[in-house]
Amino acid sequence: MTIPDGILTALYWLHHLGAVAWVGGSIFYLLVLRPAFQRADPAPETRRAIGAEFRGVVHTAIILLVITGAIMMAAQLTREETSPQYLATLILKIGLAVYMMFLVWRGRRPAVPPPVLGRWDKIKAGCTGTTALLVLGVLVIGLSDVLTALK
Repeated sequence: MTIPDGILTALYWLHHLGAVAWVGGSIFYLLVLRPAFQRADPAPETRRAIGAEFRGVVHTAIILLVITGAIMMAAQLTREETSPQYLATLILKIGLAVYMMFLVWRGRRPAVPPPVLGRWDKIKAGCTGTTALLVLGVLVIGLSDVLTALK
């Protein structure tokens, strides 16, 4: 293993660590924290404190993912054997990841969602909520495995 290969391996590890922190945190929120909040109804200060801590983790993960992803993408795209299938999968992965980052950047959602009125409102809520972030995160991680197979 050469030094550049060692650096790329470290970048892959950091990239995956950022994805696990973000997606794993989302899984914990949806499957553990949110149900616990529904049963115990903690004080608003507790909810804000937990939200602030998780936002810090997510923002750090996003920075880590963007930096390591850009370097790894540049390393892969400079190779002659990069296939059109690899490029198409990479574009899809980046598009989904950018949408996830947009949803985070868009900001906090109200504690009590507004009443859903129609079919379009339900679709919109489903595509922008916490569950959507989790589903997108799992898809992006799956696309990473596809990219590895296409190398």
